[in-house]
Amino acid sequence: MTFTFSGWLAEQTERDDVVGELARSVRGDEQFPEHGDKAIFDGYFSAENTVAETREAFERAWDEFEGLPG
Repeated sequence: MTFTFSGWLAEQTERDDVVGELARSVRGDEQFPEHGDKAIFDGYFSAENTVAETREAFERAWDEFEGLPG
């Protein structure tokens, strides 16, 4: 089964770590991309108002997502 990053992240909301915190923070955000490659999400998390901790959480989440079996 192939997951999108946004779909995978939506399933992480119960986690008690930075990935879960990230998932909860984007839940319901109509601007959050539904699909796309890393460049699309890089753009979303590169906004001027994105704090370094959020960017780091995204990188960690993306690395975990990329490690999933396809």
